[in-house]
Amino acid sequence: MKKNYFTTLTLLSCLIAGSSIAQPICGFDGVHKHKLNTDPQYRKQIMETESQLQTIIKEQESRKAANPSTLRVEGTQATLYTIPVVVHVIHTGGAVGTTYNPSDAQITGAISYLNQVFAGTYAGMEPTGSDAAGEIQVQFALATRGPNCTATTGIDRVDGSSITGYTANGVNASTALGASDAAVKNFCRWDPSSYYNIYVVNKIDGADGTAGQFIAGYAYFPGVYPNLDGTVMLATQFMTGRKTLPHEIGHALNLYHPFEGSSDNTVCPTNTTCASEGDRVCDTDPISYNQSGGVVDFTCRTGTNTCTGTSYSIRTERNFMNYTNCFTLFTPGQKTRMLAAMSLNSRSSYATSYALATSYPGTTFTAPAAATCSPVTASAGLNSGTAGLANVTINNKAYNTGITANDNSFGYTTGYVDRANSCTNLISMAAGGTIPFTFTLHGANREQVRIYIDFNNDGDFADANESVFHATDINNTGINMTYSNSFTVPSTGITTDAPLRLRVIEEVSTVYGGGFTISSPCYNPTYGQAEDYPAFIISGALPVTLEYFKGEKVNKTNRLTWKTASEQNAKEFVIERSYNGNDFTQIGTTAASNKATGSSYAYNDNNYAGQVIYYRLKQVDQDGQYKHSGLVTIQSETARESVVAILNNPFTEKFDISISTPEQSKVVVNILDVTGKLLYTKTVNTLTNSVMTVTPDTKTFVAGMYFVQVDINGKKIVKKVIKK
Repeated sequence: MKKNYFTTLTLLSCLIAGSSIAQPICGFDGVHKHKLNTDPQYRKQIMETESQLQTIIKEQESRKAANPSTLRVEGTQATLYTIPVVVHVIHTGGAVGTTYNPSDAQITGAISYLNQVFAGTYAGMEPTGSDAAGEIQVQFALATRGPNCTATTGIDRVDGSSITGYTANGVNASTALGASDAAVKNFCRWDPSSYYNIYVVNKIDGADGTAGQFIAGYAYFPGVYPNLDGTVMLATQFMTGRKTLPHEIGHALNLYHPFEGSSDNTVCPTNTTCASEGDRVCDTDPISYNQSGGVVDFTCRTGTNTCTGTSYSIRTERNFMNYTNCFTLFTPGQKTRMLAAMSLNSRSSYATSYALATSYPGTTFTAPAAATCSPVTASAGLNSGTAGLANVTINNKAYNTGITANDNSFGYTTGYVDRANSCTNLISMAAGGTIPFTFTLHGANREQVRIYIDFNNDGDFADANESVFHATDINNTGINMTYSNSFTVPSTGITTDAPLRLRVIEEVSTVYGGGFTISSPCYNPTYGQAEDYPAFIISGALPVTLEYFKGEKVNKTNRLTWKTASEQNAKEFVIERSYNGNDFTQIGTTAASNKATGSSYAYNDNNYAGQVIYYRLKQVDQDGQYKHSGLVTIQSETARESVVAILNNPFTEKFDISISTPEQSKVVVNILDVTGKLLYTKTVNTLTNSVMTVTPDTKTFVAGMYFVQVDINGKKIVKKVIKK
């Protein structure tokens, strides 16, 4: 539908039920274009997130085509995502219930309205069918556990009078009026891995939404920078029946406006390929932005759509994401995109949040011993995006972490991120247990990871058993590759039932030289980073001694394997599956061998749906008592038809690009610097089932990072290279 910007951070204005006086407008274009033009890391992350999203959607479509009846039951009825929400009311000293400090009832009413819209049950919404999606399978709940892990209502009232510029003009979205977006969010943000933050503000660009033309709210797409995530909206619009909140949450789940790419009512957006242009949704027709001379017309249009030559459809004119005053639906295509967004790490982390949990490890939280050293990433790696931990999941606790360049905006300017002092980050483990983990490794290079746990809580990670895992050479298949493995917690000689410090260090692989070996917990990465988390080891004997529980994708089968070191009085293993990491369903059982020396087991799941699938074991004793294992996560991937590999990377004088294609292909190779400037281009034609090598001329390249963009018959694959 419009120009081919990839996924966008969306600073977007929302609409309310129309008024000739109050006229909400969109503030997105200026902010988004500014970020694209001035922030190479942001631009690259937008591209990568959109690529991930399209892979997820293709996988979902493939599985639906292969087994439509199963998908209809499991994908529509069984999967319900719940997003924990915190509403920050940033008032200026007014009493609760006044204009800029809405009452609890107004806030809970707005959340209830949002849930009814996403359930398709709000009065007047279109019935489920070819035009309307009906139930989106996403719901929202005010948090019940706060950042200090005590009870909360999910409503956080703070006085923003001390924020420079806020009282007079609120938040600055598209003008110089008001406080910056960062200043407001930094003032009261809760961990974006555990909560979706909604910031209710007095004004945006000096306007409060009671008269004239104004921006009513804006939200960012997931997966860019965690510190940007969240919705900002006017207090006057945060109420039942106003479209602002569901509209912005649509953006928070990767939806564009249906007129994306149009600048006014005379310009039609490009829509040659509906999945990659415009709003990237194929069941919404391309339409123009219904404004002229800076004035928006909120009328639901009828008659002939000048962009298609056919009649205007309710799929766009009554769409919550359009600028009209008759909003009654999201489309099935928009639902598909929103559910795909829930599989992104920045949204799937909500499944393991303590924000809505009824129980919490231990009764109190005391921060683990301070670390005796803090790794520092070299300047070459701080902003390059060469390596880094984009996301971390350890034993069913997930974090949307951001790489070093993103972490800078949180104040972590050395690459080292210390999250060990927050109770919301606590990772529960069992003494003697096998702990699965999944890391998203940001670089397209070979990489390595090492994990330490300070078992005696002295802060140094230097004792003999405190290095629990080290992989020196992980062969990445592309940017943001998911890597899964496990480690074992000792059963004796460790501190239990108290928070301990866990450290993860990531770096490029040792194949690039001995200088990249993570030799100690104080290792200073050249390109990667270190992150610390709190671990809580629960004492007590395990029902069985589990050596490992793993999962992998074998063709279209999710294969689960586990091994025990010993078993006693065991009855069976129950295999459980979840699509949100919280609600599990039994899918099979395996009888226990009860061998004192243990046994190996396997289970194949061929009847799953979706992109991210969670599994756990329930080990049941003869007396009916049971114990759950840690979580295993399997992410489906759509196999690429062509493979691109970079040889001799990092390089000193030259590197090679190996390109294999299963069919005759037109291949365009481009090399760009970090600003997006084109430095090299070459077009070649390959034969069926051929492998070719391209060696670019890099004599004029200075030391630093570059992007290799390979276009194979219109499909782009991006790799990174480093000149030393």
